[in-house]
Amino acid sequence: MESRTEHPTSQRIPISQFDRLLEQASKLLNDPAIGFSAGQHLDLPSFYLLGFLLSSCQTGREALTILRRYYSLISDTRSPDLFIGHQSIKVVYYVAEGSAFGSHARTEFIATSIHTAGKAFGGHLYQIQGAGFRFPAPSYRDKMEQYFGIPLQFNQPHNWISFSARLLDKPLSQANPDLFRTLQQQSELASEQFADLKPFSRKVMHILYQWPESIPITKESVADLLSTSSRTLTRRLQEENCQFSSLLRDVRLEKAKHALESGHADVQQLAIELGFSDRRGFERAFKQWTGETPASYRRSKQEQRHRQMEEA
Repeated sequence: MESRTEHPTSQRIPISQFDRLLEQASKLLNDPAIGFSAGQHLDLPSFYLLGFLLSSCQTGREALTILRRYYSLISDTRSPDLFIGHQSIKVVYYVAEGSAFGSHARTEFIATSIHTAGKAFGGHLYQIQGAGFRFPAPSYRDKMEQYFGIPLQFNQPHNWISFSARLLDKPLSQANPDLFRTLQQQSELASEQFADLKPFSRKVMHILYQWPESIPITKESVADLLSTSSRTLTRRLQEENCQFSSLLRDVRLEKAKHALESGHADVQQLAIELGFSDRRGFERAFKQWTGETPASYRRSKQEQRHRQMEEA
């Protein structure tokens, strides 16, 4: 349920604002089951960084590990707890505090999204066994049970969903080769803008470019995402005549230029989003990169756009 543009960013909407949007959408669409409805139409390729990671997963077990380990890349809430037994896997998931309607809708969205993603990624390997919700059964319970294909449980002590563990270690790519091809192609397309970089540097650049600004970027966190150490990451970049600091600088510059060209007026907020401690640090860095201050760069781009419109 993220908003993406041609130049994707990872800015997240505050829960209170998101809940208001959910309630407004529910009223406009006359759909009290807005979370359940949205979860059924989950667009997996729109989750850029997560799709990039999942596209390389070999098995369901590996995908679950990746999802739990890097859940913070797509959500500010606590990572789900996984209970993996011989016969079943139980996923206990958590929902951030918000309005009563919003919390309810987001709970349904998460559960329905897990089920939708499970069917998409796992195909016949995914076999749901049960699902439970903390809230009472809604008026559209029958529709939910029809979609999940099982009786649902309500007034539970926590929110959970469980499925069979029998085929957990089977190859995922064979379950839905078309989806995995799409995710891999998307990752390749997203990396084309870094085509002048060598393979490992390009992979690091892709991760940096998609990284949510609500999570600090460190060499250690990026190395962890690539299942390596920061020392090895540094060495591999050096082998390609590249440095982590230069890649991070290029990403910050690209994002800053796009934000300013789009009319981003709050330079202080932009500085924070890009990982600078204050506006002055960002302004100094931007002038060093481009020879212009952020304000003059934005002004020149606006003037250029106005001239183009007049000439057209």
